[in-house]
Parts: sequence; structure tokens; C-alpha cells
Amino acid sequence: MNAPDAIHLDERRIDAGEIRARQAHVLHRVPVFVPALCRVRQGEKLVQWDEQSMRVGTQHLILLPAGRELGIVNSPGAQGMYVADVVALTPDLLRNFRQRHGEIIDQHANSSTDLCVPLDRHMSIAWDNLLASIASDAPQSMRAHYAEGVLLALSLNGAVGPLLIDRRDPLGARVQQLLMQDPAFDWTVANVADRLNLGASTLRRQLADEGSSFSRILEQVRLGLALQWIQTSHRPIGEIAEASGYASASRFAVRFRQHYGLSPRELRAAIDLTV
Repeated sequence: MNAPDAIHLDERRIDAGEIRARQAHVLHRVPVFVPALCRVRQGEKLVQWDEQSMRVGTQHLILLPAGRELGIVNSPGAQGMYVADVVALTPDLLRNFRQRHGEIIDQHANSSTDLCVPLDRHMSIAWDNLLASIASDAPQSMRAHYAEGVLLALSLNGAVGPLLIDRRDPLGARVQQLLMQDPAFDWTVANVADRLNLGASTLRRQLADEGSSFSRILEQVRLGLALQWIQTSHRPIGEIAEASGYASASRFAVRFRQHYGLSPRELRAAIDLTV
């Protein structure tokens, strides 16, 4: 099955497409209409998103979050062909996955915004099983089973986050998922609204309708991730403050105490990180 680089397979089905090319080509602002995954089989792909870019070959899995626009350069390899497989996921699959495996997702979450993830052994096995199930015309329930295997492998690498932003989620949840990808970024209402294809005033109004606000969600994300890092890592508290988006360690400590009732150092002293 051949499919163009604009990912628009049926969002009700987990299905696969193949992209083939004999000549290198550049594509600007490629829209992703449904959440998908891509792996290059021959040649290499340059992926550009936000202000990042990465050149990948056969040893990466590429995340294609719904609603994004990407810059892409596809280049044939030594055999004279560019070949890649694309698997379109479904919003229902991702929502169900988050509900069932939220603890694993949260436990391994990190601030990476990478859309190109190095394959490990578990990811490779899960990907091959998923493609085999689609190639054999397996029922959707079986395809979903193998797709969840790929998502679990990504979660264990802390890399699944960009796929889990669902445009039909409550807006506050979508904002939260976006901010969690990079809590140290200088987020504003304007740049978040732009990422979600909304106007800034619309974002403020819809969050207010949900009983929330941008500033409240931003602080919840930053303090929540800081809490996790203090509890689960040996990173210095000053480094955690910076990674959480606080330019001032003292300001971070004040906000942390106000939110959780004790300071970061008091919490660090109270837990055991020797295991």
C-alpha cells in the first residue's frame, strides 16, 4: 500500500502505509492528520519540528503526533531507494492506553521533546509484531494489542509523550501534556495557543470555562515534575529547579513549600534514594 507523507489514513483503524522514493526530496509543512509512527527501512529521513531537527535511518522510530506540521527530507540509500513504513494509530487506542498505563507513563516520563527515538530490542520486536499483524490482516483488536506493545516500549524509554496529546481531550489536559514535554521552556499563552492551533484569547477563555488557567497548569506541571525528580533521582535540587523552569532556586523552594507544605531539601532529607 502506498501512502503520501501527509498522514491521513482512517483514524478509526490501525493501518499501515509504505512510502517509497527513488530521488531525494524535500517536503515543507507536512500535515499529520492522525497520530502515527514511522520507521525507515532504506535510506534516511531528515525530520524538522519546532526548532529541532534530526537525521535518522533504520535504527529510529519516528513519532508523528496528530495536528503537527513537519519538515521532511527523504533520501535514498545505497540501494537507490528510500522506503519507510508508516502505521496510523487511533485516538481511541491512545486514550485507552493512557487510562490503562498512566502509572508507567508517569513513572518514566521525562522532558524530552524528541520525535525521533532510538530503537531498543523491545521496541524493535514490538514494531515487527505490529507490522506482521497488519500485513496478515489481523482483526483490529489484535492490531491494538501489538500497537500497545510499541507504546509500552516507548513509555519505558520516556518517549511516548508527544503522541499522547489528543485534540479531543479537555483543553487543560492537552495543555498539560504539551507543557510536560519541556517544562523549562519559556512557555507563554501565545506559544501554547499556536502549538494547539488556537488563538490566545480562545485558549484563555476555554481554560476559564474548564475552571482552570494557563498559569495554574504551568505551575502544576513544573512543581509536579520537580516532585517526581526529587523523589526518584539524585539530581541536585538546584539542577531540578532549573530543569523545572525556575530561574531562581530560592523562588523554586518558596513555591514548592507553598504548594506541598515542605521545602525541596526537607523532602530530599526525608526520602531514601539508596535503592
